[in-house]
Amino acid sequence: MRRRISAIAATAMAAAACLALVHPGSALAQDAGQVTGLGAVQGEGFATLRWNPVEGASDYQIERAPVNADNELTAAPRIVGLWQPTRTVRPDAPTFADAGFVLGERFRWRVRARFGTTEQAFSAPVFGTTLPQWGEGPGASMRTQFEQTNGAQYTSDLNEYAYTAALDEASDRVRVVELGRTVQGRPINMLIFGNPEPLPSAARISATPTVLIQCHVHGNEPSMREACLILARELAFSDDPDVLESMNGRTILIVPTLNGDGRAANTRGNINGQDLNRDHSLLREPETKAFAAMLRDYTPDVAVDGHNGDDEDLPVLGPRHRNVYEPVYAEIKNNLIESRIYGNAAAAGWWAGPYSNGGASQETILRNTFGLKSVLGILSENRGGAGPSRPNATRAENENRKSYGQLWLAGQLLDYHRENLPAIQRLIADSIAFQRSNQGPVFFRGAYPWPPFPPLLSAPDVDAPTPELTLEDPPCGYFVTDQQFSGPRPEGTVERRLRLHGIGVERAPGYIAGGNGYLVRMNQPLRGLIPTLLDGQAVEPMVAGTRLQEFQPSPGGPVLCGRAS
Repeated sequence: MRRRISAIAATAMAAAACLALVHPGSALAQDAGQVTGLGAVQGEGFATLRWNPVEGASDYQIERAPVNADNELTAAPRIVGLWQPTRTVRPDAPTFADAGFVLGERFRWRVRARFGTTEQAFSAPVFGTTLPQWGEGPGASMRTQFEQTNGAQYTSDLNEYAYTAALDEASDRVRVVELGRTVQGRPINMLIFGNPEPLPSAARISATPTVLIQCHVHGNEPSMREACLILARELAFSDDPDVLESMNGRTILIVPTLNGDGRAANTRGNINGQDLNRDHSLLREPETKAFAAMLRDYTPDVAVDGHNGDDEDLPVLGPRHRNVYEPVYAEIKNNLIESRIYGNAAAAGWWAGPYSNGGASQETILRNTFGLKSVLGILSENRGGAGPSRPNATRAENENRKSYGQLWLAGQLLDYHRENLPAIQRLIADSIAFQRSNQGPVFFRGAYPWPPFPPLLSAPDVDAPTPELTLEDPPCGYFVTDQQFSGPRPEGTVERRLRLHGIGVERAPGYIAGGNGYLVRMNQPLRGLIPTLLDGQAVEPMVAGTRLQEFQPSPGGPVLCGRAS
């Protein structure tokens, strides 16, 4: 029985072993430049093609043609892929994830090498029937609007609500909860998965291993959303032992649609025009308020934030804000992304690289907010268009490619969490302890480096810390007046928004010059976020509080600082 959640192969070695068993090209090369050893393995929404490299080849063209049960062509073949050694961490091992076809149909594949513009002879063909849309038990009859139209239409809000309600009704493994409402009143739902059933409360879930998939924040970027809805059906109904094992002892949280109003209008921002992925610190909108409360209450260990854009199949990036605990940044960069995801993507045939566009150190961006909250989170992107590496793709084929690529990536995160849980839990505990210590400078902006990973061409931008955005001697805490704390504001009071984050606040009755107010100590788990919200030097603060280098909690009592002793 096929495994539905994880990558097509855990490592390049495993992929090579599988490919050697399925449809190997048997003919010897008749031309010096002819590809040999072509094989195909069917994955979830894609087929992995692998072949022997041809010395000196500049790139390879992948051809696909539909065939009948007798392997006779039923339509003209098309060039559907261009494999380039500059777009992978394994230029010595050509592997291509062909995607976009209608699932369950049968195809012939051939590959040919090119030397510049000179095309060589095609390889011997391989044939295979692609895996159908997934369905077992009650899930066999459930399909999203996206699946029913083979990628020609996105799933509407009404179709999503009916689909998720049906999952909830038919499977004991899922519970749907409403986190809040959008500006226009659409529900923001979260699906909670557990085996044999989800834990009964946020407190119980917070105390146990948890993975979060945030599927949709920009309304015109729905590829991860569609992947999440497919994944939800698999988690709800699969009887695959690997899937069941992946659910045992942990909770999987899926938020299909954070920006329902933007999805309905096909706009990047919400109905107010706010980019919600620039609002995860300030919490000006109802959608981000609901999401922040969920993070506070459920405290996931690892998370992914789904988007689509940039220049690769699957661009990914971790938190880079310099207030993130450095080992958290390093673990995500070195082990999760550049080792695991890049390596497994190369084995499965996806183009993976670092997300290269803007926003390196904004605390308002979710991947950075994750890190500031000691969550090991990543940003997952897609190339919006087919691009030169996937020529001749129709719009529907490209949408299928994007969504099934995101489904593959979600599986990577689930496997990473399961296989590395003790180390992840230690790292989170160390991150919280570091933040509580209130040691070292704080940064209002400034990014950890993310150099290009050879031989990939794309690279994230540089956003180095600057002296004017660095506080070398951070305060023990911040004082905010009654008016600053609880005074009415269009975006909501500072009091409410701090509490949505889970930032601790104490009443400060008159011991600070200026009258009564509130104290926010720095020695708490969200220390890295606090100065970006309450310091007048911050780029996007909620309010300009007063820095306190020391304070006296009670008249005549000891003078304290918020640093750990």
